[in-house]
Amino acid sequence: MNIISQNFKDVLKNKIKVIISSNLYKYVDFLIDNFSFSNNNNNFNYFNFINLIDCSVKNYILSIIASTFEEFDLQIKSSVERKSRYYINKSNVPRSITTIFGTVYFKRTLFKSKFSNKYVFLLDKYFDLPKYDHYDTIIKSIAVNNAFHTSQAQASRDISFITTGLAYFINKDKVFNIPRQSIYNWIKKWKVPNIIPKSIDTPETLYVMADEKYIGSQNTNKDIMIKCFVTFEDIVKISKNRNQLVNRFVFSTSSKKPWKVFMDNIAMRYDFSKIKNIALIGDGGNWIKSGISELRLDSCNLVKYYLCEFHFKQAIHHITTDKLKRIILIRIFKHYSKKYFIKATNIILKYHKERENTIKKNIDYIINNYSYIKNMLNFNIGSSMESHISHLIASFFSSRPKGFSTKNINKYLILNDYKNNNINIFNLYLKTRNSKHSVNINENKFDFILSSNSSDIDNIPILKYGHVTPEYKILRDICHH
Repeated sequence: MNIISQNFKDVLKNKIKVIISSNLYKYVDFLIDNFSFSNNNNNFNYFNFINLIDCSVKNYILSIIASTFEEFDLQIKSSVERKSRYYINKSNVPRSITTIFGTVYFKRTLFKSKFSNKYVFLLDKYFDLPKYDHYDTIIKSIAVNNAFHTSQAQASRDISFITTGLAYFINKDKVFNIPRQSIYNWIKKWKVPNIIPKSIDTPETLYVMADEKYIGSQNTNKDIMIKCFVTFEDIVKISKNRNQLVNRFVFSTSSKKPWKVFMDNIAMRYDFSKIKNIALIGDGGNWIKSGISELRLDSCNLVKYYLCEFHFKQAIHHITTDKLKRIILIRIFKHYSKKYFIKATNIILKYHKERENTIKKNIDYIINNYSYIKNMLNFNIGSSMESHISHLIASFFSSRPKGFSTKNINKYLILNDYKNNNINIFNLYLKTRNSKHSVNINENKFDFILSSNSSDIDNIPILKYGHVTPEYKILRDICHH
């Protein structure tokens, strides 16, 4: 049913303008009448003034929202189209919903279909207000987004501050926090879309770093092993002590066949028939080495394995605790043959029998990966996989003492990857939260940005075309806040 005619818009605009104007003067009176002009405490006077403005503006906006909803509902009731399709079952049914400005209270009409006998609140349907829920979709989108940039607990506190305002800092005992369980349930119920990676120009050389990380599990005795991949095309210097990976792409999985799911994903991003060289960088684990064959999708692909220099130096440090001996061993490894390196490490082993197992284990590690370490030392690009694992995986999954369910871990991994790949989770949830199943979304075609390239003000007609009225100034200030 479509009742949004031009006549409907004109009537609604005129009614809302009257409501806005009358409410504006009411809240200005409230602001001045409740402000205490005292010289006893200038700091408190300032806070009190700002807090009153914050409360007044939010109450003003809530009044606009409630008035708009009720006027919209009234227009629906009087609509000819509505009368042809729906009966009025019950009027003035109250509802409240929490928004970023606070809780808005309004009344609307329950209708009954003349054809299906189903009951529906047409106002809720038109504004896509969630059924049987205290929070609007913007609150939910912010909470889900913040849960992956911080934590579910912090996301709850963030939303509490947004909805409460400055009063949040005065008396937190009276602030209603959104339960973490609610945020968990929103994520659990969300059918997260499968985003097909953006295809970009294929380089001649592709770099692939891989590593694993164990995270706590809730429903098994064993920790969950996460395999993480980071691909990039080059490294550029952006400051004196900082480099940046060009076209970085992050992928993580708990699958027992990590290379298969990774290659299915990365093959959509690059045309492997155009890639000549692939540099695989890792810590020497057998599962990573198996990627030498997995990465060769085309006969033109030349895959070369490089052992991360961090693990080489870590092994040297475990062989000897003497700083000078470490320097000598690294120098021998770099400039002399394998035979001289083995001879040097055996001398250390001979005089430190108390650490024989540790020393022998690390000597074997270096010898077994000798050519891969040589490759890395002669390489012009180092490995940053350890820091990536720390910042991309550990910071979210294991920085706090918590466990993850094996049933939900893949959803959390996908959303964490979306965050790391600069996908707008807020917008993604806002647009796909009602999907009944996971859909495929092509990143090349899907717009994850709410506003257009033009000024944000252009997306709000009353601000773009409206006259310079008091309400216009207030809404414009909020838009640019």
